[in-house]
Amino acid sequence: MLNKSKYFSKLAISACLLLGLSGILTTAKAQFIGINADVAIAYSAASGSVSGGAVGISHPAPYFPNIGASRVTFNETENTTSSADANSILTLETKTTISTVNFFYNVPFPVVSIALGIGTGTLKTNALVKETTGGSAISDNSDLSTPVSEAFIHIGLPFWNTIEFHLGYHAMSVANIDITSKSGIVVTNYNLDKKSYTGGMSTIGVQVAF
Repeated sequence: MLNKSKYFSKLAISACLLLGLSGILTTAKAQFIGINADVAIAYSAASGSVSGGAVGISHPAPYFPNIGASRVTFNETENTTSSADANSILTLETKTTISTVNFFYNVPFPVVSIALGIGTGTLKTNALVKETTGGSAISDNSDLSTPVSEAFIHIGLPFWNTIEFHLGYHAMSVANIDITSKSGIVVTNYNLDKKSYTGGMSTIGVQVAF
C-alpha cells in the first residue's frame, strides 16, 4: 500500500507540474469561480466508519493552482492480551485525524472534468492506553503528531455549466507510528506493531460554479 501511494503521489505531482507549465503556453478555457464540498465515505486504513471530507476553491486566474483542504477522522478500539500474564489486557481507544492543505488544477474534458492535486499536512492520534490486571486498571494518554503527504484525483460530471457532481480519491502517505510511545504504561509484553495509517480517502461531492 505504501509503495502504491508513493507511486500515485509521484504521478500526481508530475501531472500537476505539466498542467502548470501548459497553462503558461495556453489561455484557460473555463473562466469561473467554483466552490466544491466533498464528504468522506471511507478510508482504507480505518477499520470502521469515518467522518470528514474536502473543500476547495477554483479561480479563473491562469497559471496559479487552486487551493483546498482535506480532513478525515475515525475511532478505533483494540484489545491485546499480555504474553507474560494472561490476566493482563491492554485496551487502546484511539482517535485519529488527518488534516491537509492542498493545491490542484482542473483539467477540462469534453464530457467529464478532472482535478489533480497534491497536499501536505499532519496526522494526529489521541490514544487512551488502559491496562487491566485482575480487578485493577491503570490508564494514560498518548498524543502523537506526524507529517502527511497527499495526492488526489476528482472525476466529475458537469450539468448546465454551473453544477458538477464528482467522486474523489485522496491517497495519504505517512510513516508508521507507535501510538503508545507517549504514555507512561510499559507495553513491551503486548507485542504491539507500529500502526500504518497510509491509505486512501474516498469522497463524493458537488461543485458550484459562478
